Amino acid sequence: MEQNPTFELSGGALCLDFANTWGDRGRPETDKLHDYSDLLVFAREAGLLTDSEEARLNGRAEGDPQRAAAALARARSLREALYGIFAATAAARPPEDADLERLNGALREALSRLRLERRGTDLVWGWTPAEGSLEAPLWPILRSAAELLTGEERQRVRECGGSACTWLFLDFSRNRSRRWCSMETCGNRAKAHRHYRRRSESG
Repeated sequence: MEQNPTFELSGGALCLDFANTWGDRGRPETDKLHDYSDLLVFAREAGLLTDSEEARLNGRAEGDPQRAAAALARARSLREALYGIFAATAAARPPEDADLERLNGALREALSRLRLERRGTDLVWGWTPAEGSLEAPLWPILRSAAELLTGEERQRVRECGGSACTWLFLDFSRNRSRRWCSMETCGNRAKAHRHYRRRSESG
């Protein structure tokens, strides 16, 4: 793990970490996917790319900036579809059809790239070589989303209760009562706000 990573990977699932690359959707400046290279940094820090793979895709992006811009736009669009789906899941409501259609459309391509590979005496899931596809870093993220949505851990998806936070996470607390992305940030702000309100009301 890098000493000073760009992205915080604390959501508990790859797809949630990707959705969290925009921490507060009310503030555009908190979006960390500014250009295509940011997508590659996320993928490397999440263990999806090696340094050499990141460098190779960066080189392809620099050689074809239009394709790189299109890949980034699709990544951001899919990220918002994932956020919409998992925010709905956290609120125990059905996701929007448009978000599911966007995810399903991307899944058709991503899952068609899955294959079995040998690892010693075992067989493991791997990916068909990307052949220059600038959207290859999205494939494992999409698979993660499909697995989370169809598995039991779907019931653990939460959205931070902070008024200025759209952070998603899996709640592994004993009684499934976690409310904040972090007690040090949103949790403490909520406590301070309650304290201020009580003092104002009593005064």
